[in-house]
Amino acid sequence: MALSTRFTELFGVEHPIALAPMGGSAGGALAAAVSRGGGLGMLGAANGDPEWLARELPLLAEAAGRPWGIGFLTWQIDVGAIERALEHQPRAVMLSFGDPSPFTERIRASGTLLIIQVTDLEEANRAVDVGADVIVAQGTESGGHG
Repeated sequence: MALSTRFTELFGVEHPIALAPMGGSAGGALAAAVSRGGGLGMLGAANGDPEWLARELPLLAEAAGRPWGIGFLTWQIDVGAIERALEHQPRAVMLSFGDPSPFTERIRASGTLLIIQVTDLEEANRAVDVGADVIVAQGTESGGHG
């Protein structure tokens, strides 16, 4: 039985579960499996390496048309990484650790949902200002991040 929440309605998924887009761990096969299972599979693209994206993004075809997303370490990417991801029509793009503003307009213009991970109140306010659809508040227990 599916649980209907604002999250499930926003992302078009059956269950309010998202795979963390862990760079180096959340590849295309894992993200596709989570999406096939009714959650939001998130590809962990980290620095947006073009070769890695070329290998992993096609694996999301295995998501069988289910919604999926992709996450980047904002301070390590350029607009080319965002463009490559958007060509594959993710339901969401998540930006973490850095100023999201150079990328948010392009993401929002594509109709893709924008998730921004924040580590403090200042970042949360900035995420609101740039139009985040979802804000992920990360604590100090997140593997040393932040």
